[in-house]
Amino acid sequence: MAAAVSDPVREFEHKHEHLTGLALEAGRLLRAAPSEQMGQDSLRRLRACLKSLRDELLRHFAVEEEGLFPFIRASLPAKVGQVEKLAVAHDAICGAVVRLTHAAEAVRAGEGRVTLVSLYERFDKAYALHSREEADLFSALGQALDAGQRAQLAELLRGL
Repeated sequence: MAAAVSDPVREFEHKHEHLTGLALEAGRLLRAAPSEQMGQDSLRRLRACLKSLRDELLRHFAVEEEGLFPFIRASLPAKVGQVEKLAVAHDAICGAVVRLTHAAEAVRAGEGRVTLVSLYERFDKAYALHSREEADLFSALGQALDAGQRAQLAELLRGL
């Protein structure tokens, strides 16, 4: 008996939920620090969270750009403009999260919280808009793709 094919659209939605959780946790860690200062433990937790967020976002965006987006371009030409806009947003979000992670690594306990908050807010704004736009795309894909297309997309993504 063949293994059941998972729904690749639902998997993308689930991954976005996880990424959003990491992004929210980074913001919570920044807001929890009193005034300008962050203690060593808070800074350590923030750095770990940001590294996970950065690495997982980069991996997720690569899968979208190497698998999902080419599939959409070939299968749903009406969505090409939406895909192009999302790809451009990936660059801005990646730049923001890489910059934020680098800044968190460079800051010392007791300094730099204002800079980190400012960088986080820039990242958060870009990520929130992107998430809404990508949710719209996933919703449209959920309605447009038939079982055969879902299986084709799942197979395409399996190697990425």
